[in-house]
Amino acid sequence: MNNQSFARFGGLSAIIVGALSILYAIFFLVISPRNEAVGAPGSWIILAVSGVFSSAAFVALYERLRPTSAGFALWGLALGLFSSFATLAHGAYQALLILTLSSAGEGQRAAIEMARMVPSQIDPAGLATFGIIGLASLVTGFLILSGGLLPRMLGYLAVVNAVLLITLFFATAAGAQTLILLSGGLTSVIIGPIWWILLGRALRREPGAMVSSIPSVA
Repeated sequence: MNNQSFARFGGLSAIIVGALSILYAIFFLVISPRNEAVGAPGSWIILAVSGVFSSAAFVALYERLRPTSAGFALWGLALGLFSSFATLAHGAYQALLILTLSSAGEGQRAAIEMARMVPSQIDPAGLATFGIIGLASLVTGFLILSGGLLPRMLGYLAVVNAVLLITLFFATAAGAQTLILLSGGLTSVIIGPIWWILLGRALRREPGAMVSSIPSVA
């Protein structure tokens, strides 16, 4: 295996993350209000799985952007991997809490419900799943725009997605529901999936061929 083999795997992982982002929104926004027993654990499981695949995508992205600035590319990788593993841990923990409710006694159910209400020590107010990954996306966007190793459109999308994610983090921390719905809906249903899927397509192509294969914004 060579670096291009992993680049193709990382690209496929990015495409999967984009699809999982849409699936997460469906479970969280559509299914959960109607059937919480299915929607709540389903959304957390999807979030956990996306953490696994996003880690591979960030490594492939680092390999592609390293020639532009090794230091900033490494910083973006560190932020992305931290977010990926925190997302995996947070999603798995919440899913396990919900799934144990069905077999828990009355006292255990009260304890589990209380645990679900306490801010996550791993990902308080979406610090990793929104804030840190938003910062990673911002670093990535500027690297793409300054280096020209990926289509400029991806750089602009990364910056827009970063603004939405960081806004979502602060809105979540402040409990601003309208802003949460607006920024969360845009990043999880529209901008985020487009970014991940186009990134995946770009990473799966040879470095010399992909810039001309995806439309760029001058």
